[in-house]
Amino acid sequence: MRPGLKKTHFEPREGLSLLNFKISTLAIAASASAMATSWRESEIADIAPVCEGAVQHIASKRFEIGGVDLTKLLAQELHKANPLVNLSISDVEQIKEKYACCAEDQVAYDRTRSSCQKEEHILPDGQVITIAKERYTIGEALFQPSILGLEEYGIVEQLVRSISSVSSENHRQLLENTILCGGTASMIGFEERFQKEANLCSSSIRPSLVKAPEYMPENMIKNSAWMGGAILAKVVFPQNQHLTKAEYDETGPSIVHRKCF
Repeated sequence: MRPGLKKTHFEPREGLSLLNFKISTLAIAASASAMATSWRESEIADIAPVCEGAVQHIASKRFEIGGVDLTKLLAQELHKANPLVNLSISDVEQIKEKYACCAEDQVAYDRTRSSCQKEEHILPDGQVITIAKERYTIGEALFQPSILGLEEYGIVEQLVRSISSVSSENHRQLLENTILCGGTASMIGFEERFQKEANLCSSSIRPSLVKAPEYMPENMIKNSAWMGGAILAKVVFPQNQHLTKAEYDETGPSIVHRKCF
């Protein structure tokens, strides 16, 4: 895939340079860490241990729940509670971003199933829907994938199992430097629930979240890959580690295997 992407980048244009990194590496760069484990959520969630800027591919793991799955789950839950309201995917995305949250633990989540304060939300077309326990479901699905019908471990156990594939001398540093990134990770209560589950996990070394440096903006979790990219660009371009149009023209697409991370 890489050569094809670089072909699309270079061939229609002149005078451009390219810097290519894994999203997990970018997120970790934003946290100013040399060794850490990144959990990021998009269409599919990824767990990626990074040591000295290099992704440990043997230990990288794909978690079969991503933002799209959670949006669909929320749409189903909202339809059950509001069967007469027509919801578009964009409506559900906005509701997820505004209302989604994580219960403190599984016991607290079970309580929301029987008793939860209701809120009314007005859609752009004027329709009104009621939101209550549905807001907790998508966060809980990350810790209980069975909600989505998946026979998977929750994200904390998945992370611990991923790190177990790396050299044992790096286990502590990777587990104790866990970085969350992506929109879902910024939902209310997610960090607290993650840390609470981490304290209960099977590993003798408990995963621990790394806080963003004080100079970083509040929305770092959501935009950490972009921030890390800006930081690395300042470091890498002066060292001529980027790929230029001239190099691409001279060598062809195969050069990406030598110069891209």
